[in-house]
Amino acid sequence: MSFEKVPRDAATRVIIVGAGIGGISTAIALRRQLKHDNFTIYELGNEVGGTWRANTYPGCASDVHTHWYSLSTDLNPNWPQSHVFQPDLKQYWQDLAHKYRLYDHIVFNSKVVSAEWVPKTQVYRVEVESVDGKRLVEYGRILVAGTGILNTPNYPTELSGVKKFKGDWFHSANWNHSVDLRSKRVAVIGNGCSAAQFLPIIAEEPTTQIVQFWRTPMWFLPKWRDTYSPLMQWVFTNIPLTLRWYRNFLMFRQEMLYMTVIRGGPNTWLRNRFMKGLTKYLKENAPEKYHDVLTPNYPFGCKRLILDTGYYESLHRPNVELNNDGIVEVNETGILTKKGETIPLDVIILGTGFLANDLPFHVRGSDGRSVHEYYKQQGGPTAYYGTMTPGFPNFFILSGPNTATGHGSVIFTEEVQINYMIKSKLGKSVWNACTSWYRAEEGKGKITGIFPGTFVKFWWTLREPVWGDFKVSDGTRWKRRRAIGKVVKTVLGAGALGAGVYAIRNPEVVDHILGNLSKQASQLLSQVSSYVH
Repeated sequence: MSFEKVPRDAATRVIIVGAGIGGISTAIALRRQLKHDNFTIYELGNEVGGTWRANTYPGCASDVHTHWYSLSTDLNPNWPQSHVFQPDLKQYWQDLAHKYRLYDHIVFNSKVVSAEWVPKTQVYRVEVESVDGKRLVEYGRILVAGTGILNTPNYPTELSGVKKFKGDWFHSANWNHSVDLRSKRVAVIGNGCSAAQFLPIIAEEPTTQIVQFWRTPMWFLPKWRDTYSPLMQWVFTNIPLTLRWYRNFLMFRQEMLYMTVIRGGPNTWLRNRFMKGLTKYLKENAPEKYHDVLTPNYPFGCKRLILDTGYYESLHRPNVELNNDGIVEVNETGILTKKGETIPLDVIILGTGFLANDLPFHVRGSDGRSVHEYYKQQGGPTAYYGTMTPGFPNFFILSGPNTATGHGSVIFTEEVQINYMIKSKLGKSVWNACTSWYRAEEGKGKITGIFPGTFVKFWWTLREPVWGDFKVSDGTRWKRRRAIGKVVKTVLGAGALGAGVYAIRNPEVVDHILGNLSKQASQLLSQVSSYVH
């Protein structure tokens, strides 16, 4: 490595890992805000879109209102409905990549294997491997992990025997569309967001016999997916600020849900009242024989909120059965339950979610430690405001530790982080009350996924860097500009304070100045009127 020649443009190059939501949003910000074109995006897949490229299971859709689940710089007035499906979301991000001419900056079918900070040259040395096994080395001053939190499918250890299964099996994140489920005995393992979306779809085929296994029941919010009429789309397109106002309203509504229901301890009055309403909804829509096993015994908000897009209704079908006996193992012919029953199967579908706390490549910082070693020393993934890690210069993690909010749009969170990057109570919270992917160590350790507050608080926290928390090397010009800026702010602030004091003590002078300004404004209006007429 010491003999490698570092390209001259490496000092200003930005290397982005992943062409999903975070990576594309970062590239757009670099072009829009900084007019910066010296960046490269390395993407493991063959197209942009991240989770909306990879996940193609039946019924795959956003569970966040789409007008909020969009970039603030590129709102789309033509969304057909409130929670759109995967093809529309994938197309949205592809259109943005074309709009901002990003494809020339993307290297597809390439995996970032490792990155190491080189103190002598003040750049990262990044190793990239293509799908055909070829390796190359890239250098850049700034490294951005835009791999997101839902990129690595979770294969629980107790299901390791699935590799012995003689039938077809796959994870919902890698849906095998070549497998025909008609006239098959199918096991669906898991009951999170993905399973709740695809199970009602595959259950529409009456010859498909489905058994769903799960460990913990989930809280389901009542079904709602609004369709936008052509008139509403016209209003969003042609009446200024209407769409912006609507988007802000959606955010406010979710913030109120957090403030009034989710915030605080697990047994607040409003939370309990809300859970009673959800329990009533469950009993009105799910089969009576499943009421007990479907009712959660933990507080609402502990796990991600799930929209009922037909899940409860699908449980009434004669070809759908629930089984919460617990799984001992997956064997060659099916699943052995903890009650000793062997259930023969033809297909197994894992809807077991993702490893949300996993950084899918190795990074070494200025002191030789890796990010994973640092996480281990801290008892779980830890980062400065979920965005930067001590000892890793210019390394930014989008959707890093403790940045997910659990009640809204990850795109908003990542935009806040990106703007922060460009400018440069967990003890009582409900997430301590249960096992979930918000926590490390298979859901039982340190809370690493969730942010303990509202979106507004997250935005306010990251609105400006606290430069006293950073060490800056090779930044003489930057320090000089910052010092000048401080002086200017101080002078302006002192001037404004002095002017205020003077105005209080000399009101007649202020009246005289305001009178002159009013007279000048009247003259200006008269001149404008003469042009108009």
